Amino acid sequence: MSEINPERAKILGDLVEKAREHFGRTKKECAAVLGMKSGDYSKVETGEYPVSLPQLEALALFLNIPMGYFWGSEPLQTESEIDFENLIALRHRVIGVLLSQQRLRTRQSLAELAEALGMEEDLLKSYEMGQEPIPYLHLEQICRQLDVSVSYFLDDVHGPLGRHEAKQKLERQFKRMPPDMQAFLINPVNVSYLDTAKKLSEMDVVQLRQVAESLLEITY
Repeated sequence: MSEINPERAKILGDLVEKAREHFGRTKKECAAVLGMKSGDYSKVETGEYPVSLPQLEALALFLNIPMGYFWGSEPLQTESEIDFENLIALRHRVIGVLLSQQRLRTRQSLAELAEALGMEEDLLKSYEMGQEPIPYLHLEQICRQLDVSVSYFLDDVHGPLGRHEAKQKLERQFKRMPPDMQAFLINPVNVSYLDTAKKLSEMDVVQLRQVAESLLEITY
């Protein structure tokens, strides 16, 4: 048997290391997944250990990366960095504005709402100005008083949380599909069929009837 190409082994090891660091996993965690000692796993990343295909598959599952990454056909998924400090500050201000709007819709003054909640009017005002963070459990009390759900204050679909929630929902729906449907959806050859289905779903009844009539004319 010919010897393993050391350059290719080093490249593969570097890819494993890069993926592990990208997703914030430790060598100890990856070693545990592969049932190896930490010292042996370190050799995987230096290209000194003859890692097997099943071991790469296990790492792909653990790190949630495509197998194609290991032979260069697919990149690591990267998401834009979020400035969490500024995001939280902005969300406090947005929630304050929404609180003020909902209070006005219910025709309650600051004083009336503050009294109903058993709190100082100045504190409620600071909530509405976004100057003071609203404790979540306190927000629940405010929601009950304003007759609105906590979801009213959630980040909308255009924000980071909205995109995160949408992605989680899609992943859950995909996992509930039968394997043959999953295979159909991820096959690039079927993109044109999915695009057609999307366009059909956006048509009204009249347009769908016209499409059906056209198909009948072609058939007959």
